[in-house]
Amino acid sequence: MTRDLVRTKKTQQARLYMIKLKVIKLGTVCKDNATDLNGTVTHWICNMGKRIDYLFQPPGTNPDDGQPLKKIILEEERLKLSDDQFEEVEIPFEILGTEVINNASGFNGMAVEFVRHVNGCFHVVIQPKGVLRKTNSPIHKAEFDLRECSGKMIAKMNEEELKKSKEKNPSPTNDSFEKWRPIANSTAR
Repeated sequence: MTRDLVRTKKTQQARLYMIKLKVIKLGTVCKDNATDLNGTVTHWICNMGKRIDYLFQPPGTNPDDGQPLKKIILEEERLKLSDDQFEEVEIPFEILGTEVINNASGFNGMAVEFVRHVNGCFHVVIQPKGVLRKTNSPIHKAEFDLRECSGKMIAKMNEEELKKSKEKNPSPTNDSFEKWRPIANSTAR
């Protein structure tokens, strides 16, 4: 099963092209063929190359610390799926690669990934320019609710649209991207 990338009509409000992606429905329970684990697809991540990765949550807790088992980042091809476990979603792909800012914190940089949460909330990952002085390592990227960001390619919502959007798809407050996004390995929290 392959993802379909399709250009759609130009939207009036954002004046940019939306891209339709065929993705696994979030909340889908399925099997990872490599580990033979059953689990739930809780998030998908789309990067600038249009690659989609999925967060797969095996059921259960770690007996050492009582925390949920770590999520695994997987590609679609590892999962045993049926056709009815997919949906088509539109994403404002042209935001990726542009400069954006989180309005509350002032954190800014290039939009490098989108993250879709199981409740439908849509986030953008921002990578700032530069390095940390003490370590000379890149500044860590961070994830923010797209509705709380601005940039030349981000359509503004009025107060009523924003309120309805947040009621329909609330943003998670305790499962932030940095908790489960690994830097160099294939598991996540």
